[in-house]
Amino acid sequence: MDGIGPVMAIGKDVAPTVKKYVKYQICHNTYVNEFKEMQTKLKRRGKDVADELHTQLRPRGKIAKQEVEAWLKDAEQATAEKVVEDLICKGGCFTYICSSRKLDKKTQSLNERIFMQGEKYTDAGAILVVDDHSIKGFPFLVDNCSGRNDIIDQILTWLKGDEVTRIVVSGRGGVGKTTIMKHVHNQLLKEPKFSKVIWVEGSKDIDIIVQHKKKFDILKFQKMIASSLGLEPKDNENETDLAKLIAQKLQQGSFLLIVDDVREPFSLNEVGIPNLAGNNGCKLVLTTRLQNIAREMDCQACQAIEVDPLPDKEASALFLEKVGSDVFSNDGKSKREIEPILKQILQKCKGLPLAIVTVAISMKGKSLPRHWKLALLEFGESESIVNCLKVSYERMELLPHQQCFLCCALYPEDYEISKEELIEYWIEEELIYKEEYTREAMNWKGQEILDKLVENYLLELGKKESSVSMHCLVRDMALKINPEFLVKSGMALEKLPEECDWREDLLKVSLMRNNITEIPSSVPSPKCPRLTTLLLSYNKISTIPEAFFQHMLELKILDLSYNPELSRLPSSMSKLKKLTTLLLRDCESLREVPSLSNLVGLKKLDLSWTSIEDLPQGLNMLTNLKYLGLGGRLSETLDALLQNLSKLQHLIVNTKTKFQWEMIGSWGKLQNLEKLDLWNLDNLNAVFGEIGSIAQSALLPTGTFSSLQYISVFYCDKIKRLFSVRWLKYLQELQTIDVGYCKQLEELIGSESEEGEQVTLPKLESLKLTQLPQLKSIYSRSLICNSINKIEIFHCKNMESIFCSGFNPLPNLEYLHLSYLENLKSVFDEEGLGSLEPPTSFSLKEISVYMCNKLKKVFSSGWLLSYFESIQTIQVQLCSQMEELISSSAHEEGKVTLPKLERLGLTRLPALKSICSDSSFLICNSIQSLRISSCEKLKRIPLNFPLLNNGQSSCHPSLKEIVVLPEGCWDSLEWDDPNAKNIFLQFCEYQKKL
Repeated sequence: MDGIGPVMAIGKDVAPTVKKYVKYQICHNTYVNEFKEMQTKLKRRGKDVADELHTQLRPRGKIAKQEVEAWLKDAEQATAEKVVEDLICKGGCFTYICSSRKLDKKTQSLNERIFMQGEKYTDAGAILVVDDHSIKGFPFLVDNCSGRNDIIDQILTWLKGDEVTRIVVSGRGGVGKTTIMKHVHNQLLKEPKFSKVIWVEGSKDIDIIVQHKKKFDILKFQKMIASSLGLEPKDNENETDLAKLIAQKLQQGSFLLIVDDVREPFSLNEVGIPNLAGNNGCKLVLTTRLQNIAREMDCQACQAIEVDPLPDKEASALFLEKVGSDVFSNDGKSKREIEPILKQILQKCKGLPLAIVTVAISMKGKSLPRHWKLALLEFGESESIVNCLKVSYERMELLPHQQCFLCCALYPEDYEISKEELIEYWIEEELIYKEEYTREAMNWKGQEILDKLVENYLLELGKKESSVSMHCLVRDMALKINPEFLVKSGMALEKLPEECDWREDLLKVSLMRNNITEIPSSVPSPKCPRLTTLLLSYNKISTIPEAFFQHMLELKILDLSYNPELSRLPSSMSKLKKLTTLLLRDCESLREVPSLSNLVGLKKLDLSWTSIEDLPQGLNMLTNLKYLGLGGRLSETLDALLQNLSKLQHLIVNTKTKFQWEMIGSWGKLQNLEKLDLWNLDNLNAVFGEIGSIAQSALLPTGTFSSLQYISVFYCDKIKRLFSVRWLKYLQELQTIDVGYCKQLEELIGSESEEGEQVTLPKLESLKLTQLPQLKSIYSRSLICNSINKIEIFHCKNMESIFCSGFNPLPNLEYLHLSYLENLKSVFDEEGLGSLEPPTSFSLKEISVYMCNKLKKVFSSGWLLSYFESIQTIQVQLCSQMEELISSSAHEEGKVTLPKLERLGLTRLPALKSICSDSSFLICNSIQSLRISSCEKLKRIPLNFPLLNNGQSSCHPSLKEIVVLPEGCWDSLEWDDPNAKNIFLQFCEYQKKL
């Protein structure tokens, strides 16, 4: 019995093995079937992986990952038919056991080693391929680039050369930047310059969400670049490690890296893009819709090129190419009907290729006029266009910027918006308003936002420097973002929109610049309980029903300005207790205003250029006013009123009021006044004249006018003097003086005080004088204003010289514009100049002289020529007696050096014989444009040409155009250099302009 235990124990250990071998013998066919089933499953998985690999290999420039190729090879070998035959052998009991055993192990091996491993290749999103880095790159499929050849050639020239290593291509969304760079990319694939041309999408999936906002993900961007360079970063590698890897790789060869659609500045160093100033041949191109991306990325050493919309001719050609010729049927009538509609569509596209192509493709094959009329009505509704343009808006994450942009859509389509007017409106909407801000600070903020909107191509600069405009497609996009806006501005409406348009969810309504003549009493009060802004300016409204504002109690801004027929306002307007802005400017027929006593929240009230005869009731209670415009024929004095308005920043007075200016001391509480506009004041003898009855020991209360920065005086016919010297000490913040149409004004600054003191206006920057027939000079010996930057003088017929002898030099003067000065004989009176020291610094950039018919020379003194070392633009036009631009006495014999001159324009100067003396020449190596028109006596262009190493003359590298009109004058011109004409033929495009 003692030996039974060990035997049983041995039996327990041996039993499973015996059982297994018995199973191998009995169930041989089962193992065969299991193995064949595994083979079948493996074949299916192998086919799935091979199909997906085939799909992922379709984009050229890709190859299979080595591990994927190895797996497919193993799977193919494991599923071969002969494998089964080798494992299944016919024979006796022992043979079956061995065969079954092999089949079992092989089945398990296939499952674990191949089948399960292949599962990761069939997962959704599995990447089976990598870039083929032995290939330089593959060309894009692109359409022709009509009208862009000049830009493409310029970029190619920079990239093929050695001097330029970084290029920024900017422009609004949809303008064609990507298409241009794809053409450049394709061209460079044929060139030996670069060993590899890399294209990376700067906007593709490289954002992360941080605190509910999108943020540029540098790590993801680095991985995209690393992959394109053939690097295989590890999963745990951080930004610093990847930056080192990328930098090392870029420094090993001649790579061109194109980053398309950069939507946010990023650090080149953090990404790993090294300083490309070396000679390894690596270069970088960025395309972006951010205008100042180079500055924001500290990439100033780059070349920048801006892509503008297509000109009309090229835009039309692109549209016709895409739409196809079949849309114009043989029916001549249909063609005649379609062509004007096509012209309107192209006008709306405004040269934007994305819009042109999108609309053209949508119209392909549509030849009926009604199709085209409908397309015109629905223009701008394409999702692809809206989404493309919307990117710039979404990237501008600062809420004030977005809200300011959206408000621009309240103006009419294609309307040029005054920058000043727009910023003023933003202030009214309190988008840039802060209680502690001065009006100047709010203007600074507004200008900053304006610049940002222009930089992001959401606004564009207008034809005038002082205006901006909004592309109609961008405006359509803004209105889609804001369904709570009702905008029917500039649509020639003659009556209010229908009742159904006045929805309860409306926040802003703009009906400005229409022909609305009246609001009938039969029209029900619009039920807009949330409405905060109502813009009705520039209409012809004569009356407003008493109940019109009944359901607008949240109204904050009401603009009724420029309705010349408006004679009265409903008394119910007094119930708009939340009003902060009430604008009635230029309502010429308006004689009275309802009580304002309830409108204590008003911050801006403009009654200027109205016919109001009495100060509105309750006006003195509006202690929050920061802007006040008064007009009409007020019988009261303003003294008592102005004492209560201590927060006032901007005051406009264009009224026949009887206030006495010498009592200005009672305005002592106007310590916050920044801007003062005085118009049509018949009894005004001097703005800031003699102090009069106020004691000399305490001339004015401390702080009076200490904030005044801007003063304008117009149509004040009795005024002879603007300031007395004594007053200037109170105006130390003054920056701008604008004076016009004052018939008796003889001097700006009165005579010196008895002590002979001089007074400084340390911050005066701008002086503009218009239609002042008695003014002889702008100069006073008592005044020093070294900060003045811009001087503009128009229609001052009695002025003989701009600056009298002994004037104080103006080191910061940059712009001098002179027009219609009939008796002007010299810009600077030459007497006494020899005794003065020239300024130590020079700032003058631009001088323009127009219709000054007695002026014979612009620069008549050698002392003064030093002023023009910084000059960039000289324009002289229609001066009938102008004989010489620069007098021979004004320069050293032989040469005149203007090192920064870029533009020289001489137009209709019939007496002009020379630019400088006959024996001298101009040295201006920065010249870009030379335009000479109708100067028949001018025979010589004294340009000095740079010399090459071989001693031959060359063209100025900066020169872009030469225009000489009429055409015959070109042939008669004499050049100091005999090769001049050939040089211009080779380097300039003047022939196209002649």
